[in-house]
Amino acid sequence: CSFYLQTGMTLSIYSIEKNTTQKFHLINDEMSWLKAQNYCRKHHTDLISGLNQLQDKQLQDKLQDKQQPSEPRSFKDDPYIYIGLFRDTWRWSDGSSFSFRHWNLQFNNDKYNSGQCAMTVFDDGGRWRNEDCTDRKPFICYDGDF
Repeated sequence: CSFYLQTGMTLSIYSIEKNTTQKFHLINDEMSWLKAQNYCRKHHTDLISGLNQLQDKQLQDKLQDKQQPSEPRSFKDDPYIYIGLFRDTWRWSDGSSFSFRHWNLQFNNDKYNSGQCAMTVFDDGGRWRNEDCTDRKPFICYDGDF
């Protein structure tokens, strides 16, 4: 199920119903990581967190569709979106455990990038990149328990 909603805060929301208790929402309104986390926690559950969510086939397929030029916001120029991973030591926003690593090694080098928040792009096998948390990016929220 997908829909576009024009509001003051959110330019569009993309929902993918996996079942009645699970929804993913792509928020195209670009925010800093902390504002994105606050938004997700206020309006949904949290930023997308954990491998089960990031590797969800329906989510990946729909995000690939969003990269087409006919979509309201194309990810061609800057395809990275915030995920719920941040470094205090790296951990997920929703508190779930973190042992698997899936970094794009080109961008996981503190010499070049000392960012404290993670983002992903789904056309690179979902590999992660760290960047400054104040950079404004789109993000994905989820509803329900995982």
